[in-house]
Amino acid sequence: MRKWTAFRALCLCLAALASPARAAVSGGVSETTGNDSYQSVRANASVDIGDWTLSPDYTRYRTSFTNGAYDDYGLRLGYENGPLALGARGSVLPKVNGYSQGTAGVDATFTLSPSGSQHTGKLAGPDTGVSGGASSAGLAAMGADGMETFSAGLGRADIGVSANEILHQDDLMTVGSNPFGATTGRGKTFDLGQTDLSVYGGLDFLFTELSAQVTKSAYDRTLDGNSLRAAPYLTLTGVDGIEQGYPDLSYNLRLKWSILPIVHPFITFTHTTYQLGESPSNAFEVGGAVSLQMLRVTAGYEHYQQTGLPSGDFLMLGAGLNFGS
Repeated sequence: MRKWTAFRALCLCLAALASPARAAVSGGVSETTGNDSYQSVRANASVDIGDWTLSPDYTRYRTSFTNGAYDDYGLRLGYENGPLALGARGSVLPKVNGYSQGTAGVDATFTLSPSGSQHTGKLAGPDTGVSGGASSAGLAAMGADGMETFSAGLGRADIGVSANEILHQDDLMTVGSNPFGATTGRGKTFDLGQTDLSVYGGLDFLFTELSAQVTKSAYDRTLDGNSLRAAPYLTLTGVDGIEQGYPDLSYNLRLKWSILPIVHPFITFTHTTYQLGESPSNAFEVGGAVSLQMLRVTAGYEHYQQTGLPSGDFLMLGAGLNFGS
């Protein structure tokens, strides 16, 4: 109930913001539920004025074992002119149960066959709903992925790169060698820098979109031998649920169709390897979006599997609105 009350309030704000000339405003809310009392709520908005886009976002996440709720606050600034799109994003996750996180990243995307219009929606990259830690379902209900991309023309292709710096700060350490085991306090906060380098691309042909992303993570300190627990807050491209761990290599594939004028089903697959001896994980998601004029509704089901750990099943439901031109 609180989610949809917030959504109605967001609708009023978006309508007010869309009044300036040449301004287009979009936004939405999605909620994901799963095993172990998992619940996450995501909300974002996007204000487009000319070639510039400003997009604040917010995520709240908790489960039965998080010992508190995590609140992540982000802001992205984008610039798009012709075939080139540039962006910068930062986020802050205040300390919960001894752990905090901050991020700062940049990205660049080039469209090989641009349609000539502005802000038509990219096929891949941080502002498409495929990146930034949320799945295509998670952000498709919102402004970023709510823009139609099938109309961009036959043979359209996007390619891009991104770099994201993550600062982890943890006051706790594991008692044994298991990164998911019991913890105790550290004498001094452990600071760890993580650099994620990504290459991504997308292809639109007829009524089908295919996109992919590969991300390699590097760390400024040795992880083994420091009694590190798995990072309590991990977002992976293409994975709707928030997970735990320090990733090494991750790749995501997404396929989306436009079989009917208003119905867009999709499937995604994400494979990730980890540091600290964690087993690799696989995530599968199926879902669809329905677009009705300004309104877009998205639903998805995700199965997350990691050897040696309980599997997770997640359900996502979201809605978004677009105002302006």
